[in-house]
Amino acid sequence: MNGATAPSEDGSSMGLPEYMQESCESWEDTLRQAERRGHPEAAGDAELIWAAIRHEAQGDAAQEPLLSSFLYASILSHDNFERSLAFVLSNRLSDATFLSTELFEVFYSILRAKPEIAEAALADLRAVRERDPACMSYSQALLHFKGFHAIEAYRIAHELWGRGRKVMAVALQSRMSEVFAVDIHPAARFGKGILLDHGTGVVIGETAELGNNVSILQNVTLGGTGKVHGDRHPKISDNVLIGASASILGNIRIGKGAQVAAGSLVLKPVPPHTLVAGSPAKEIGRVTGNPALNMEQWCIDTKDLLKSNLEHDPFATTGTPRRGSGSSSSGGSSDSGGSMDVSSAAGSSAQQPAGQAAAASSSSSSSSADVAAPVRPQAPSEAAKAAARERGSGALSSTGDGKGASAAASGGDKKKKQQQQRPPEVDTSSYMI
Repeated sequence: MNGATAPSEDGSSMGLPEYMQESCESWEDTLRQAERRGHPEAAGDAELIWAAIRHEAQGDAAQEPLLSSFLYASILSHDNFERSLAFVLSNRLSDATFLSTELFEVFYSILRAKPEIAEAALADLRAVRERDPACMSYSQALLHFKGFHAIEAYRIAHELWGRGRKVMAVALQSRMSEVFAVDIHPAARFGKGILLDHGTGVVIGETAELGNNVSILQNVTLGGTGKVHGDRHPKISDNVLIGASASILGNIRIGKGAQVAAGSLVLKPVPPHTLVAGSPAKEIGRVTGNPALNMEQWCIDTKDLLKSNLEHDPFATTGTPRRGSGSSSSGGSSDSGGSMDVSSAAGSSAQQPAGQAAAASSSSSSSSADVAAPVRPQAPSEAAKAAARERGSGALSSTGDGKGASAAASGGDKKKKQQQQRPPEVDTSSYMI
């Protein structure tokens, strides 16, 4: 059936093609021996993790036959983690200049000669699996997570830089930037257990340093402050979490267990176990636990957060009357008094003639000018309303005849225009149908 065999009752073949089964006959024994020694996430043993990676790849190949050849070439055909990692990186970074076979020889020779690089790569792989909830398996991180690929390619470039092959190291850095959208100078120094979550847009300068178990999200910059040469980039201690789009500039130290909130601009050193946020960043509170492992984007002590909010909140209640509260209360009483004066003046003006009412209204408005609150307009008296009605009726009667005559004249003109524009009548009685 398309070159694949059906799964056996014990599940040993897993539905893999025959050529894959022939090359993977002995790996199941290795997996069983490794499983007796504990769980891969708890043990942290290289052999155990490699056995888990192969087991995951075999299951994925059985589930997705279209990827079986890719999984075989990338994982199942190799007898160790270093060889598989070198194959994956060489194929990701190959182009017309860097042939995959040549890159594989360079990468694999470095990984075999420097066991500490392979050990750090396994720690990085565990970091991805444990801290990224989107990562479903070790094999997925090894094959598809470009943040992990960028870190391991950097580690190889860093070794080339240390050996004096700086031209090759810089060329590899340039290729990494094109493929992964991550720019890490090969002279930077990294610890173990580094996580680049997403990885896109991360820039790390030449003299930057990262401790162990550091988590960095996308669009983070660890840069300098200008064209100054020498030691000019940040130093990140162990267990630090740096949020997305944060920028840390200059030769400053971020203390152990500290946290930089997303979008922050850090220009000063950060004490250990402290959360900073803002642009420029300010201390917000104390961080509890290990932020790099917890991956909580806002994690500080509740009391410190409450205290910080009260200090910076202009609407927080402090138990003392606000400035101007007495004047506002007195203003309210004067407003009520003013409204009473106006209503009484309006009532008295209704019983007076129009002239006296106007005088009373003007006097009341002048007396209420000292009141802070706005005063409602005074209602007109009945005499004023009657006078206004008389003036309006007289104006209408004086202009009524003129309007009627003009309307009649305009109506006659319209009829003449319509008759002129009407087409001539045609006698159709003589037409034959």
